Amino acid sequence: MKKLFTTLVLACVTVFAFAQSSSVLRPRIEIAEMLDENDNTVMEVFYMNDETPRQYYLSVGNLGVGTNIVQVGFDPVFELFIPLGGTLEEAIASMEMLKAFYKQPRKSTMEIQGIFSVAYPNDNVLTVTVTSRRFIFSKVLEFSIPTESDGIVRATHIYRSKFNGLLTSVKLYRRLHPKEL
Repeated sequence: MKKLFTTLVLACVTVFAFAQSSSVLRPRIEIAEMLDENDNTVMEVFYMNDETPRQYYLSVGNLGVGTNIVQVGFDPVFELFIPLGGTLEEAIASMEMLKAFYKQPRKSTMEIQGIFSVAYPNDNVLTVTVTSRRFIFSKVLEFSIPTESDGIVRATHIYRSKFNGLLTSVKLYRRLHPKEL
């Protein structure tokens, strides 16, 4: 009886796994990932396998809610995606531009395009403000999006050392896969 039940359950799981719609679960192909264990933030560079032409994205992770200094992270679902370009070369050039912004004076800002959505990028592009911040021994970029409320900021902070590690991983991926666009 147990064998029959187990066989039926496995058959059902297999059928449901193959019956999933591709519009619900889209495949993210990861190029590089950087995990900050101190504050549990994850950054990654990836592309969507079902997009033509191919588009590379930088996920700066989940955004917190708060002020420019203090952020409370309570939204584990929505992510902020930064489009990097259609080729690895364009993606690396975009990341190099962000890396150079770490050297700008404190509180310098620039605006870039981003996508704030659940699990994977969609077509709802919005303006993301990138601000150069300095702390005692570190340089930080703040990625923030506008909110309708006064004084509330949705943002995430990326340390220069973590960003440099992610950029190095993307460059290594390009060397290991020279034929990939």
